[in-house]
Amino acid sequence: MKFIKILPEGLIDRIAAGEVIENPASVVKELLENSIDARAGNIEIAISGGGKEEIVVVDDGEGIPKDQVELAFCRHATSKIRSWEDLLSTGTMGFRGEALPSISSVSFMEMTTYYDGEKTGTRIRIEGGRQVFLGPAPPKKGCGISVKNLFYNVPARRKFLKSDLSEKRRVSEVIRRYLIAHPEVSFKVSIDGREANNLAASDDLMARLESVWGDAVTICLISLESPKIGPLQIRGFVSKPESNRANRSEIYFFVNKRPVLERALFGAITASYGRSLPPGRYPYAAIFLDIDTPFVDINVHPAKTEVRFADEGFIFATLKKALDKALALPVDLTFRSPGMPESFQRLQQPPQPGFAARKDLFDSREFAIRSQPPAHFTPDEPVARQPGIESPPGYAEEPFLQIFDTYILTRLNGELVIIDQHTAHERILFERTLDNFARSGSPSQKLLFEERVRLTPEEAALIQEHADLLARAGFDCSSFGSDEILVSGLPQEMSRSAPGGAIKDVLANYAANLKEGQESKKALAAAVACKAAVRAGERLSRPQMKGLLDGLLRCREPYRCPHGRPTIVTLSRNDLEKIFKRK
Repeated sequence: MKFIKILPEGLIDRIAAGEVIENPASVVKELLENSIDARAGNIEIAISGGGKEEIVVVDDGEGIPKDQVELAFCRHATSKIRSWEDLLSTGTMGFRGEALPSISSVSFMEMTTYYDGEKTGTRIRIEGGRQVFLGPAPPKKGCGISVKNLFYNVPARRKFLKSDLSEKRRVSEVIRRYLIAHPEVSFKVSIDGREANNLAASDDLMARLESVWGDAVTICLISLESPKIGPLQIRGFVSKPESNRANRSEIYFFVNKRPVLERALFGAITASYGRSLPPGRYPYAAIFLDIDTPFVDINVHPAKTEVRFADEGFIFATLKKALDKALALPVDLTFRSPGMPESFQRLQQPPQPGFAARKDLFDSREFAIRSQPPAHFTPDEPVARQPGIESPPGYAEEPFLQIFDTYILTRLNGELVIIDQHTAHERILFERTLDNFARSGSPSQKLLFEERVRLTPEEAALIQEHADLLARAGFDCSSFGSDEILVSGLPQEMSRSAPGGAIKDVLANYAANLKEGQESKKALAAAVACKAAVRAGERLSRPQMKGLLDGLLRCREPYRCPHGRPTIVTLSRNDLEKIFKRK
């Protein structure tokens, strides 16, 4: 018979730590929030080994009185709430009293702190939840915490941590949220001994965003301001539709300056931008929601990245209204889905003055702006033909028809063939890039002028981790400071693309493909192919359509794009007769 018994205190601490501390990024988040709650004006952060080896956070905040230092490492000991009513109205980042004891129970932790008015500071050292030292320290304002050998005593948890580069990326992403959330605080960040950020305090959110995103993004930002409506006031910035990226990693929401991940808020972004963004594209956004504390519950999860609103529908509607007012997108600037009836499109937004005149001007074939698709549909070197798929006699004379500037119709082997021009070109470029990897790499098209590109932490980590593979794909890049690169060349297939946007899109797609479990070479080849392939909506000439079909038929796997979507559909005469009920 198994008997019920109370677990040892040390085991309880390690179990509790798993709810709060998942990885080095969790440690950085908790320590940063403590510094902000202590009213620090300057915060310094240093990590090494992805945070697994050491994390150091030093601030100039209020510090901890000498007689309360030991108490700070007891579970559920906090200075931020005293009662249930305080929990419902707390405005601090932390309040549970779990961070310090959780971190110290799974690491070697040392804290040095000084409280104003005392003669000396205090130093305490805890190893695996056991206090090993307590003594005096120099009277330096604020608090400094060092966390070493994270999860040294929980090998199962440490085993499941990612590589140093992946953990470093997670840490950088967490720090990035607080850089934006608190422009009034100066931050100095170093990673593996190299300075990554050194941002002065500022009352100007736009200045902080420029430091984080770069001026190429901030010149496209729109101010988001609304008067207080009931318990809610909204402020911040969102980008114009033309400034977008391949994932939503640069959309930030802050509830009372707390970074949160809330689906309803992302839904408001999607609803407001609508079809003004191409499919799979997302804006930049830093949106602050200041909500009276009784109307929001932050005590949902120990990580405190989820919140619960008293009236989620009101929050969604108010945010969407503020976004709609800021964006004020004219009806003719939306991206229309191929094949959607124009009468239906006009129903989506009310007509505006001048709509008919603009429609006559820009929808006219004489004034249409047609981008020229690349002329390299046919592979330079023949690829082994798919058995049983050969161009029949008279193939060159077969008619080609492009409909909706997206699909190509022709006849092959007595059947009607419908080709998706984007997915078909993706497959061709994907296999060509893989073949180049197996040889000497893809050729690079040198740029006339080098371009500086500012990177997010995720992008910088990808480039550092996969630099050799990116070079073999044709990207010629060099480091230019802690968060910038110089782009000198792109793969030849991407010669039409703007360098900054091209490399950011490829990195975003590459990261998504890796997360889906794709092998690195195939993941990068698919990302390059997706960006370089001819787009839906591009007009093609007959030779280009013929070259596209010919190149597709030479592929080893011509029926699917690298992401699994179909490239070609065939209908026999028998199929058509069944559709029209002739049989």
